[in-house]
Amino acid sequence: MAILLDKAYLSAIWLETLFYGMNFVLFWICLFVLIIKRRTPQVNKILVSIALAMFAMSTTHVSLGFQRLIEGFISRRDAPGGPAAFFSDVSIPANVVKVGLHTVNSIVGDSVVVWRCWLVWGRDWKMCVVPVALVTASAVCGFAQTFYFARAKAAHSAFDHILQIWNGSLFSLSLATNLTVTLLISLRVWYMLRETGGTRNFRYWRILLIVIESGMIYSVALICEITLYFLNNNAFYIVYDPIAQLTAIVPTMILVLAGLEMTSNDVHSRLTRSHARPVFRTGLDAADSKAVPMESMQFASRTFMSNKSELQSSGLGTTTFDGSDVEANKLRSAI
Repeated sequence: MAILLDKAYLSAIWLETLFYGMNFVLFWICLFVLIIKRRTPQVNKILVSIALAMFAMSTTHVSLGFQRLIEGFISRRDAPGGPAAFFSDVSIPANVVKVGLHTVNSIVGDSVVVWRCWLVWGRDWKMCVVPVALVTASAVCGFAQTFYFARAKAAHSAFDHILQIWNGSLFSLSLATNLTVTLLISLRVWYMLRETGGTRNFRYWRILLIVIESGMIYSVALICEITLYFLNNNAFYIVYDPIAQLTAIVPTMILVLAGLEMTSNDVHSRLTRSHARPVFRTGLDAADSKAVPMESMQFASRTFMSNKSELQSSGLGTTTFDGSDVEANKLRSAI
């Protein structure tokens, strides 16, 4: 049973406000991490600017949604056709601006995900050629979609044939971008953690990193959106408007991870350093020796007694070397 357009739109704005609340909290967390709790000498102005731009567009989008809601259900409720006729007119300026904002926010969000893919693959542009091409094609379809929405005065439906061509292309390309990046990031994160032996200690953490960094949440929402759109189901709007907030939420989460140095690159670096730490072995018997990280050792002065030398170290006890071994070492050094 198909849902009525006015009910679908009301449900869509209600759901979008819930996502906007999440976006609002996450945005301020992002600014706190990037500015106050930053781990770099200077503020990364590019990341801060991206977060500000996406939040501004998301705020404007939900505000225009409320404006249309009030106009359709209150100001023009007695107009011919009622609220349903009002919401079916896709050429209304407020709706065209919403579509344009949605397009720009989607392009910026996809670009942030591609940026993460580039960093995860060690700044290798060869791995990002396909995602960059997909984002470019999405931008072309998105702006063409906005243009045709503005001229669709006689269409009175988002499911009009010409609009379906551009809408469908935009949604499909955005989905292809996110699925491609999801695959690339997943493979890279799995390889990095497997290489450092981190798959045992970071099993669930790895899954979380993949989900957030690759934008997998956004991909699932896009699949629902595309399915409902090509079925000409008004429930499409219930997914379409909240996605305008998801396009900001997912990239902002990525920016927070980058600011906290909790991305897969950072985990890989920490695991690599932990495996590469120099080790000092105590005791003369190799079978009884004990590995101790060099940075955890504290050395004291040496005291020579008869033909033995004792190295007194606080926290490690005493390590004893036989004098003959010392002489042998000197001979090997001379050779």
